Amino acid sequence: MAGSAVSRMKLPQTVSQPAPTVVEHRDRIRPRREYDPPTPTHELLAALARRKWLILAFALVGGVLAALAGLARPVMFEATSQLIIDPPARSSVAPGGSSAQDLIDSSIDDHITMLSSQGHLRRVAAALHDMEGATGAQGSSTGTSEPNSTPASIGSRAAEIIKRLWPDSGQDAIDPDLKLLRNRIRIGQELRSRVISVAFADEDPERAARVANTFSKVYIDELAKRRQAEDRLELDTVVASLPAVQGDLVSATDRLEKYRLSHGAVDQGAADNAARERADLSQQISMSNADLTAMEARLKHIQDLRKQGAPIASLAEAMGAPELVDLAARQAKTPADKELSARIDTEIQQGLASVETQVNTYRAQVKALEDRKDVLDVVVADTASRLSGLRALEPQVNLLTQRYNDLLSRQQDLTRRIAAPSAGVSILSPAWPPAKPQTLPPIFLVPPGMIAFAIFGAAFVLFRNRFNRALRGEAETEAALRIPCIGLIPEPGKIVMRQLRQLILDQPRSTYSRAITSLLVSAAPNQARLRSPHAILVTSSLRHDGANELAWSLALAATRLGGPVLLIDLEPTDHQLTQEFVRQGGGPKAHRSFGDFIRNRCALEDAIVSVPGAGVDLMTVAPAEDLLELLARADSLECRDELQAAYSLVIINGPSGLAGPETRFLTSWADAILLAIRWNRTPRDIARGVLELLQRDGASSIPIGSVLTRVNLKRHAKYRFGDSGDLLLARIP
Repeated sequence: MAGSAVSRMKLPQTVSQPAPTVVEHRDRIRPRREYDPPTPTHELLAALARRKWLILAFALVGGVLAALAGLARPVMFEATSQLIIDPPARSSVAPGGSSAQDLIDSSIDDHITMLSSQGHLRRVAAALHDMEGATGAQGSSTGTSEPNSTPASIGSRAAEIIKRLWPDSGQDAIDPDLKLLRNRIRIGQELRSRVISVAFADEDPERAARVANTFSKVYIDELAKRRQAEDRLELDTVVASLPAVQGDLVSATDRLEKYRLSHGAVDQGAADNAARERADLSQQISMSNADLTAMEARLKHIQDLRKQGAPIASLAEAMGAPELVDLAARQAKTPADKELSARIDTEIQQGLASVETQVNTYRAQVKALEDRKDVLDVVVADTASRLSGLRALEPQVNLLTQRYNDLLSRQQDLTRRIAAPSAGVSILSPAWPPAKPQTLPPIFLVPPGMIAFAIFGAAFVLFRNRFNRALRGEAETEAALRIPCIGLIPEPGKIVMRQLRQLILDQPRSTYSRAITSLLVSAAPNQARLRSPHAILVTSSLRHDGANELAWSLALAATRLGGPVLLIDLEPTDHQLTQEFVRQGGGPKAHRSFGDFIRNRCALEDAIVSVPGAGVDLMTVAPAEDLLELLARADSLECRDELQAAYSLVIINGPSGLAGPETRFLTSWADAILLAIRWNRTPRDIARGVLELLQRDGASSIPIGSVLTRVNLKRHAKYRFGDSGDLLLARIP
């Protein structure tokens, strides 16, 4: 071993040496847990429970700030003036249209909008200024002259800069009281009634009542003036249109009288009688035409029977002559009687002549009725012509008369309204100076302030917990990194050699010693049971994740298992704990380094140093040596075999994963790899990236486990993970 003539430094080979297959070592680290993520409710309650004191501090600060704000704000008094709207007139409520309540609601909306308008606020501010100027002319003159004469005395230079950065609106610059009036006035409807309340809050009760009454009075006066002006304008329009309407009425009346004199008076009753007679005559003509048609058809039927030589009985039946029927019966008995035949012919001729006479009579009657109808048509047409002309003139006269009367009544109504103007709104109850302040005592602001700040503190805690991507629990770490988490190491406090040795060797039942021992047994079970050599590589994602403390703790705990232990510290820039062990131990210092051992410049005994009182041998790398070059050219299998031949447990404290690629070369030196992750500090994405670098180039065959370092067990228990942290908190009987 010491006199080996084979150099451990080799030139780079074109074909990389195959990585050793150590799949059988996978059983040394237990399988990963089944990670059951907590429910959102459980996570929410756990986060709030962990930070309950912070939330309580937020609540106390909120209560104090609310009390200070309540003490700093002025005591406000609110005076209320009530206005009542006139009910809508019955004529304005159309049947089947909007109801009276809809009209009231619409009217109240209009009034509230006009009361809140910018123009009304300006008029109220001007009225208040006039009132203040009238009550104290001297005081107001002295009080208003100074700000105008010395604008520089309004505020300090900082106030001027703020005013330039955030200038007030033109409206507020013209009247500073306008903004105050807009912020302190309150206008609203009383339930669904016709009452509108106008409330103003001020430090002075009398001023509050005065402003509220002035606000209502100015609105009523302005509304009355506006309605009076509208009535005057409408009255002028009515007066201007009266002469024209009167002239039109006179002209229409003259035309109506002239028509009556020229065409004569037409009685509506006579016209109705003529129309009724014409209708009766039309009915008679229709009936006569029906009778005429029936008689003509009978005559034609008789003539057809004679032409056809029909029997006498058929002719007698068609003519309706019973005597002819008797003669026909006698002729049938005595057919040779010529006198009887002549008598039958005479009867036939007489019956036919009688039917023809009836037909001619009906024709004459129809002709007479039609002549009478023609005469009545002429009469009706003349009557209708005269009535149409009369009826065309009479409505014009009636309409003009009605319009003229409406204008006259409107003129009288407008004159009365102008003489006594009405705003449609009246003051129901004037405002009185209130005796009870509106603002609540400061003590009543403390609970809302505490609640609001407690909610804000809870939101802050949840927001911070939501974006905290650090690793805390064992199951959570296994789910994030997909490698087993074999344990967690409590926070040892300030790391010094004497305290660390006492925690592990002198206090075997301490929490830290129990955690380190359990971790060592989980990472190197064969070394604990079979006494076979074992090499453990300890690395971390970041430099301050506790890998150095973890390596020394494992080395100290391994001395309790028996057998020589070697710690190889390959962290070239952070030897604080290692130097402290060597310095406080008081032993001899090594004249050779890890680089000399790799280059075969010295034996193994020359490159190590024993730490007195710890039972651990130490090998370090010189600060000037290039660790990457050493590991790239070294024969890892030969070095590992030589180290394991001399020591039962070799712990390699490798550099952090982000510091350089040296850790990837050290994976072939170890039988197990421990990735130190600082509890609640190391981001999971960085740890996952370093783990991916370690698992390349055949290192995936070497079992890798993660270790949570510097765990605050009390805070860890508040997360309620239910892992080994709860076991470490349990006391040993």
